[in-house]
Amino acid sequence: MTIPLASRKARRAWRRALPALLLALASSMAVPGVLAAPDASVTAELRLRELTQLAERNNPEARSLLLEEAPAFTKGAPYAVQVAYLRLLRRIHSDAGQLGEAYAVDERIIKLASAEGDALQVALASLGRVHKRLNDNDPAAAMAMLETLNTQYRALGNTEFEANAEVAYGVIYNTTGQHDRALAHYLRALDLVQRFPELWSPREADLRLALARLYVNSGDSVKALESTHAYRQGHEKMTPRVEALMYFMDGRAYVSLDQLPQAHAAFNRALALARRNDLRWIEANVLGNVSDAWLRGHNYVEAERAARSAVALSEQVRDQSVIQMVYANLGFALFGQGRMAEGSVYIDRTTQELRKAGAMLAVSNILAEKSEALEKAGLHKQALATVREREKIQETLAVEGRNKAFAALQEQFNAKERAAQIERLRQENAVKDAEIRNRNLRFALASLGAVLALVLLGFVFMLYRKSQATGRRLAELNAELAHRSAHDPLTGLFNRRSFVDRMREQPPAAPGAAPATANDCFTLLDIDHFKRINDQYGHAAGDAVLVEVGRRLNEVVRETDMVLRWGGEEFLVYSQGVSDAQRPLLVQRILNAIAAAPVVLEDGTALAVSATAGAVSLAPGARAPFGWEQAIALADRALYKGKEAGRNRGFIVEGIEGADSLAQAQDVGEERKLRLHLVLPDMYWQPG
Repeated sequence: MTIPLASRKARRAWRRALPALLLALASSMAVPGVLAAPDASVTAELRLRELTQLAERNNPEARSLLLEEAPAFTKGAPYAVQVAYLRLLRRIHSDAGQLGEAYAVDERIIKLASAEGDALQVALASLGRVHKRLNDNDPAAAMAMLETLNTQYRALGNTEFEANAEVAYGVIYNTTGQHDRALAHYLRALDLVQRFPELWSPREADLRLALARLYVNSGDSVKALESTHAYRQGHEKMTPRVEALMYFMDGRAYVSLDQLPQAHAAFNRALALARRNDLRWIEANVLGNVSDAWLRGHNYVEAERAARSAVALSEQVRDQSVIQMVYANLGFALFGQGRMAEGSVYIDRTTQELRKAGAMLAVSNILAEKSEALEKAGLHKQALATVREREKIQETLAVEGRNKAFAALQEQFNAKERAAQIERLRQENAVKDAEIRNRNLRFALASLGAVLALVLLGFVFMLYRKSQATGRRLAELNAELAHRSAHDPLTGLFNRRSFVDRMREQPPAAPGAAPATANDCFTLLDIDHFKRINDQYGHAAGDAVLVEVGRRLNEVVRETDMVLRWGGEEFLVYSQGVSDAQRPLLVQRILNAIAAAPVVLEDGTALAVSATAGAVSLAPGARAPFGWEQAIALADRALYKGKEAGRNRGFIVEGIEGADSLAQAQDVGEERKLRLHLVLPDMYWQPG
């Protein structure tokens, strides 16, 4: 029996008849993963099939009907009908971009399946909790939960759980930038889907889109385009949602390749499909990326227009991630038109919302772009304040990242340990069962009993050795974490925390006496035009520059000096026992090491790199010495003066005019109170 969807009268008749039909028939659902009962409800199966097909053509209408007819599928309906209904509702919410509603349905499935003792449905719905933690910007917690679920439900031997677990691993690794691992998991999931096409989830189209997104994120946009084009050629009939998302991914790939006309053409096709099929979530995402493409092409008027259109749509679908993206794009579009005050309102609103959501990495990235825009506009004080705010966030992120990494490693270790304990208990129970079955034989055959005792003793010894190996591995992990907590993961240099710890360990000076560290020198450096390198050559090139600058600094300083990555593109060199005469030579040697030779990228591109420095000792001409925090503050002011003077140079703070201490100089609050000594590299050049 087929019930026409277009007729309201037929739908009302269907809703009146369905409860009686469900009571007369037991359920047998077509949705995979739900066991069919012998007396299945064919009517419910047909209706859910209709709604599933409708969802591929018209998601909003299917969602409305599914919510409207909910009582027929939930109140008094058999368990299989309820689970199939909830799984379809979860898919429709997810396809519409309503992730909060989708996660709420996951919790309903877990509660329902737990009451019925259905471990498979509990396992499948629990994977939604993993994705929720990812959306909450906590990949470490997501990975820990996934490891636990995989250990707990792996014994089910269910293909759908295995495929969805592979997808979850891929999403986590893609989020954390481990693209090679993400690719391996996505390909394993794709292989399972192709071998078992009857699976309810994941769908092949969504995996192809995930692979294209991975290629764009990893910088292989050409591969992303090949992937989407190959899928379209092999699937002439695609659902509007999939086709729109395929063109959307094409647009993102073209943007990353700086092929902006092709990007706009792909975005326009995606927009046409989204608007024709009322896919508002996709339309909002596409418009947000259209605005980003106009920004990249410096067409700030069109960027503003696209961003404002995206704002209206994203607020309708209540997608906070899209809202935050388009408000940021709108702010930078206004910046590009010189409307700084108006643009700051939108950018500050975005950073405030991201702070509430705990997405501090996104806040840091927005502040970096904001400081660059303010500096270009000549608002140097605001730019400097924004840079300092970003540095505080980066320092906090470094600490939080270390703590989350430790928690994730500990949880993974605990999950594996629990699995080992379960296996040991199983083996012990097997041994006990064997002992009970053969008790009479052991009395008669003493020699056989001795052999069994030796076997058990060897087993215990094996477990002991395994426990020792586990302990050694945990010690190695702790040592690795200790090293990472003191070093920058990219450059291998010391990080800010290790420097602060060292400074706090310095013995205090006796009353009235200068500290033993009075001749210590702090040299703060900032790579010139670093954002331009990232924008023009990509973040991989920026990382290569950071690594090479760190290596050159380590080579040029003394073994007793401490080189650390202070944050972003800033480095700090801490040198002990540097006299007044040696200080200019030290700064010049550092500038020479950075600017003397270009940095050669993997593709052979040679980048001319320079840095600006500010240096100070713990007692630069003042009658009262001060602490290392104040010294770095002085070095930072000197560095900023170097940037204002044209970059590729260093200023050494030789004294503070009219002040006995730094505290008095800060009260005056004027940078002209510093007495500065200019240092230029041997091969001086003015950066373009």
